[in-house]
Amino acid sequence: MRLYEQRNDKDTIQCSYCFETGHNKRYCPTMKAQWDANPQVHETYDHDSLVEIDKTMFPNGYQTYYGDEQAKNQFRGHWEYMQNRYAPKAETNKARKATKCGFCGEEGHTRRNCESMKNFVYVLEQTNREYRSQFYDRYIEGMGLGAGALVQMRTGNETESIVGLVTGFNPNDIVFTNLKSRWSDYHSKVKMTYMVDGQQWTREFSSLIYDKDYYDNHKEHGVWSEFYSHWGSLRGVLSPAPNRPSKEWFMGQAPCFNWIVKKRDQGTLISTLSELINEFYVHDDLKERLGESVYDTYFKRYDGR
Repeated sequence: MRLYEQRNDKDTIQCSYCFETGHNKRYCPTMKAQWDANPQVHETYDHDSLVEIDKTMFPNGYQTYYGDEQAKNQFRGHWEYMQNRYAPKAETNKARKATKCGFCGEEGHTRRNCESMKNFVYVLEQTNREYRSQFYDRYIEGMGLGAGALVQMRTGNETESIVGLVTGFNPNDIVFTNLKSRWSDYHSKVKMTYMVDGQQWTREFSSLIYDKDYYDNHKEHGVWSEFYSHWGSLRGVLSPAPNRPSKEWFMGQAPCFNWIVKKRDQGTLISTLSELINEFYVHDDLKERLGESVYDTYFKRYDGR
């Protein structure tokens, strides 16, 4: 998933205060420095008394459009946030709040010992296992895709094609979230690399397979329609991959869903992935695994389809 792939990529994080990349506003050094430089507004806000706040707080590209007043407006817009974050807290004798799980929202436990989270990880793993099984049957065994396959690829001319040799097709990238929108945080890329006349090309599997009558065949492809299009590059396989992995080995590979459930709550994940879970989870214990309330909220609408 994009969410997992970018977990260590600080360049994808942009601060909503100074607009620099590499941190968020919680760890913004500019915000802290500007707060410290203006003790006169720590208790009562006074826009006219602000000092050491100007457009240089923004990246160069933003400075073309933003001036000093916009910088001060950022401070004003985040003043209450800074008060809550940086102002000394008065000591209180408030009773400690009950422990609440960040995944399921129930009190009395945390993610560390959440049975709902463990059950959901199991559901994700089984969903992915069935997806990989169908992917294997459809594309690896069925079409012969894999490293070493000879494939027919489209050129810019509708009637012409070229022959390429597949040099890379990573089976570890095949996750049921391949079928989520490519713009989604939950989309997982699967790519095919091929060689033509000594030049290497890489294509995402999404919308890769050419289907002249794609719109007519949309229902026929069903959930797999994500991989087909009328502008796809792959016309077909001329010679199957000589050393395709066995299905037994292929089914043994699994992504780390344990990381995802530590970063998102149950409602967010299930509402986002319920359609694909319903498609590929083949067991009849979904209500038992997820609980009646969760099942009725997210999956009951699929009953009888």
